[in-house]
Amino acid sequence: MTMCLLIDEEGRGRSHLGEMLSGLGLETSLTSGADEAVRFCNDNAPDVVMLSARANGGAPKDFVKRLRMAARGKPPVVFLYAETPDTEMFGQSILEGAADVLMMPLDRDLLHFKLRQAGIVV
Repeated sequence: MTMCLLIDEEGRGRSHLGEMLSGLGLETSLTSGADEAVRFCNDNAPDVVMLSARANGGAPKDFVKRLRMAARGKPPVVFLYAETPDTEMFGQSILEGAADVLMMPLDRDLLHFKLRQAGIVV
């Protein structure tokens, strides 16, 4: 089964996204901050990471860089998602290795398309 780590400190948004990911066949685990997420990734090697722009632990670009450096083998595909646009933050995160940025509220069909585009689901 494809494993996904969802990093978000907000309960409402992350539970909805978690339900959508599970509905697409991903085994989803939740964390709220960067340190906990890096430990999880080191122990479990998820296939995909969904990172909230507001997640605890600093700038998303720094987390993406840290995650890619800490990865043993193939790093996970990282998607950043946000409720408000911040082109500078988005661009920096993509330059550090994020696959894409998704804007909330997220539509299930768009999520499925983006995961399929990244080779996560069929």
